[in-house]
Amino acid sequence: MEYTLREEVIEQLQLILESINIIQERNKEIVTVSDYTSSTWGMTVLDATLMRIQFIGETASSIDKKTHKTLFENYPHIPWKQIYSMRNYISHQYADIDPEMILVTIHKHLPPLQHTVKQIITDLKSTIA
Repeated sequence: MEYTLREEVIEQLQLILESINIIQERNKEIVTVSDYTSSTWGMTVLDATLMRIQFIGETASSIDKKTHKTLFENYPHIPWKQIYSMRNYISHQYADIDPEMILVTIHKHLPPLQHTVKQIITDLKSTIA
């Protein structure tokens, strides 16, 4: 991967990590769906979380296109296509979003994504040196 593209991809991956960290921080008090749905504040947290998840999917898709689908294939344990699909679902089916699905995403799917994105950044930085 050419140097400028590598640097751009690293920056985008760091933005994904930032969004994951923000989602985790904002949702640390959210335990059940009713924590979202029973208050205006909960709904605000849910809306903000959805925007961050949407951003993660959009950014990951952009990276995949820029790298001609060659970067993420090295990390097949992450369901990249599902990440892009979730972005599309949030964008086009917003009214149908199930808050339970979002909780599962935060607790089950974000930690391995976070770990893998950190690993990708490390791997890309090691090829620069």
